[in-house]
Amino acid sequence: MDYRINLGAWRKVFAVPSCVADNNHLKLASGTQIKVLLYLLAYPDVSIRDENIAAAIGVGTADIADALLYWTNAGILTNNGGEYYPSEQTASAPAVKAPEEAHTSELSTPEARAALSSETHFPPKIIAGAVNGDKAVKYLFDTYERLAGRPPRHAEQQTLMILVEEIGLPCEVTMMLVEYCFKIDKASPAYMKAVARDWIESGIDDIPKAEERIRIMQDRHNTEANLRKKFGLSSSFSAKQRQMIAEWSDLGIPESLIDEAYDIMLTNTGKLSFPYMDKILRKWHSEGITDPSQLEKMKKTDSGSQSGISAPSYNTQEIEQRTYNKYKNL
Repeated sequence: MDYRINLGAWRKVFAVPSCVADNNHLKLASGTQIKVLLYLLAYPDVSIRDENIAAAIGVGTADIADALLYWTNAGILTNNGGEYYPSEQTASAPAVKAPEEAHTSELSTPEARAALSSETHFPPKIIAGAVNGDKAVKYLFDTYERLAGRPPRHAEQQTLMILVEEIGLPCEVTMMLVEYCFKIDKASPAYMKAVARDWIESGIDDIPKAEERIRIMQDRHNTEANLRKKFGLSSSFSAKQRQMIAEWSDLGIPESLIDEAYDIMLTNTGKLSFPYMDKILRKWHSEGITDPSQLEKMKKTDSGSQSGISAPSYNTQEIEQRTYNKYKNL
């Protein structure tokens, strides 16, 4: 008698290497990263464009490259000119210890600690160990997932590790930084790293200092947004212009005075000139002017001097004219 098994719905099956379930990848890898790997395993030896993979699993094309980067950095796949192969170390490596035990010992070695402090690219095994072994790091990753509405991608996991391990921000301060970046819609890895480096250089290493710095940054952000709206600009300010706005904010110059300087600038020059505005605002600041109402009082005092009233040493029209003469060719 002949025997045969009819696989039916099981006829089309494919293997998933056990190493994918080892080293905590099922917990650390995002859903998209796992989907990409499963899709490629289902269609071996077939060249598939990234847009086709993206359409099949319902993600963006940028997520495909991020997922493959995760699996290559994890040592699961090897990339050779765009063609991916099983990594030799996964094919020959012995079974690993249980995830909790493996990660605990991994992080306890001097080599691992040195890697966390100096490496820009952290292997997934090190990231998993940090998340599992440190409640603060885990809460940081959970906070990012809550704010983004999805698990952090591999590049974003790298960024979080760089903030707390390479740059050296405490986890609670890093959480405040991440929340602020999401609040102003600037949660890119590059922006977060730039802010973190600035904080470290400025000694922002605890919650009260971070709260004060965020307040200042929020004020600057609001001022920039309001000025872009007033100036009718759709693009961002240049680095030099942002620096001027930051200095005005640091001097305590209110937006109402900036508006006054802007109106004077347009009247006298007919164009946007930050150096012109900066000259006017710094002069007002040196004279102790903090409110537009003071300008009105001085104008009345100037006109009253024609009737025998003593005029002040400060003359707004004279300052405006000197400023215009100096910057009229800018």
